[in-house]
Amino acid sequence: MMGMIARIMHDEARQAAAESRRRILAGEARELEGLAFGVKDVIQVAGSPTTFGSPAYAGFVPAVTAQAVLNLRDAGAILVAKLATYEFASGPNSFTRNVWDERRRSGGSSSGSAAAVGGGLLQVALGTDSGGSIRVPAAWCGAVGFKPTRGRVPTSGVPPLSWHLDHTGTLTQTVTTAAAVFGILAGERSVRALSGDAALRPLGGMRIGVLGGWFQVTEPEVADVTREAVTALSDLGAELINVDFPLIEQVNPDAVKRVLVEAESAALHDTDRPGHGHAFMHMLEAGTQLRAVDYIHALRLRSLLAEATTALFGGLDALVCATSAIVAPFEDQDVVRLGGRMMALADVVARNTSIFNISGHPAVTVPSGLGRETGMPVGLQVIAPHWRDDVCLRIGRAFQAKVGTLGPPGLV
Repeated sequence: MMGMIARIMHDEARQAAAESRRRILAGEARELEGLAFGVKDVIQVAGSPTTFGSPAYAGFVPAVTAQAVLNLRDAGAILVAKLATYEFASGPNSFTRNVWDERRRSGGSSSGSAAAVGGGLLQVALGTDSGGSIRVPAAWCGAVGFKPTRGRVPTSGVPPLSWHLDHTGTLTQTVTTAAAVFGILAGERSVRALSGDAALRPLGGMRIGVLGGWFQVTEPEVADVTREAVTALSDLGAELINVDFPLIEQVNPDAVKRVLVEAESAALHDTDRPGHGHAFMHMLEAGTQLRAVDYIHALRLRSLLAEATTALFGGLDALVCATSAIVAPFEDQDVVRLGGRMMALADVVARNTSIFNISGHPAVTVPSGLGRETGMPVGLQVIAPHWRDDVCLRIGRAFQAKVGTLGPPGLV
């Protein structure tokens, strides 16, 4: 299946399905009874092989289950698959192709999760996001990708890539499903009621900032679809305000992210363990060679960027921009033309997403349409103040109700 599935949970899923059927017939159904979901293969499930996408851990069977998985299971959801990812969630993989065009990338590192949901195989998949690893593949594969406020969904049972940047979140077909699952993941019953009840209210009275400058350096077809998406928010009653972010023009958040990821991953992983892939080992070796002063500078810049991002919300309910500056690139593509010049693909992928890992704000990407030239999905990113995850969900759900869902490719 285009390299998206690491393992099918045959026996476990059958047992859970039998229990769900019994509960439904007995009138004892739980909130997510019978809902099938998958998890990115860096998320541990006790008794089930979890490789973290790494040859170095082939055959590893964890003794613990991630709290996020336990929360979904306790609500009646059925785990059916472990989904492909790049080694320890540190980048894209080349074996999971895009369900809309198998010549193109699915994004990373929650690639299997995005492809499975975008392709219509699953309604829900769990992913992780340290710089855009939920939102970018979701945008490229036509799925909804939700990164909650940092720390709101537990990361226990998920080996870290970066202490300062890691988030656990969801990939779903609709924002409605994301809202239903979020409160259960977070273990907050009040969130479930709020996200469900508020989501379809008109956006009248809401003030939404449209990020300019840096965030509007996109491919032309991404710019066109995003412009139409912003107009749709206005049609829903939101007041739109243009917002500048001068600091981001001076301090590249993706560069700060890379230093943090390299240094913290090198501190977490054994560079002498045999079997690591070449690219992952190269990243770990780069981390071991970083000076302490460089890491401290990155932490300081992280604080400055986070403070500046929080300041953007003064008088605003949310911010919006294109999730990815580009549509899914071809598998053999290493450069892209952006803003009138050629740029390395690695410098473009997380251009609009890394900043919100650095700041820890909740962000959701919602499919906003298809590029006119490529026919590939484009995503609109909605960002809300800390702990106002419900605002992301409310705006995202209202927007999706207006523009519609993309549906699995081939059914559009």
